[in-house]
Amino acid sequence: MILPKSSLRLAGVSLVAIFGVTSPLAQAEGLGSFLYEMTQPPIPRPSPQLQNTRDAIDTLTAENYISFSPSKPTAHVYVFADATCPYTRDLHKKVPEFNAKGIEVRYVAAPTGAINGTAWTLYKNIWCSENPKQSFDDAMKGKPVRAQTCSKNDLRTLIPQDNVRRSVEISGTPTTFYQDGHRVPGVMATADLPERAILAAKIMANQR
Repeated sequence: MILPKSSLRLAGVSLVAIFGVTSPLAQAEGLGSFLYEMTQPPIPRPSPQLQNTRDAIDTLTAENYISFSPSKPTAHVYVFADATCPYTRDLHKKVPEFNAKGIEVRYVAAPTGAINGTAWTLYKNIWCSENPKQSFDDAMKGKPVRAQTCSKNDLRTLIPQDNVRRSVEISGTPTTFYQDGHRVPGVMATADLPERAILAAKIMANQR
């Protein structure tokens, strides 16, 4: 692999920093880390083909999703969810594992069926409750969720979720979106979710 001149200049600075350390052990550890980083493939730039998807997802703010997050997340994903979907429930069981690896999971409403059907009614009861995060977790564990009367503000923050769902054409749940706009449907495809989420965050950081 031929390294670009910019990488070689950075390499020179890094080596000076490493060998400026007096401890031989620290030098060895630093050199090992340096060689590892220098032999990794370059981080790609965000795909232009996914720009519309990223733009749609980016319209969501903290008031438009239910977050399960570690104290200091290193990356995040959006999961379009149906609280009645058994596959969404299977994915939710993995959330503590994702959080432990620094990944924030942001749930967005994607119930199936009619607006007054079972799935939408459950999600509205979750969203309009005093603690949507707890209500969502209860629903994922098969616990009952109390019926709610939604306020205008509840509906104001729920409607944008449905708009994005339509915009990115969600056809099944769960559907996970990484920060770079790539999507993966279902549960099985999220086996490497933490690693892929961290890569997506690095890709977005590399867009300048």
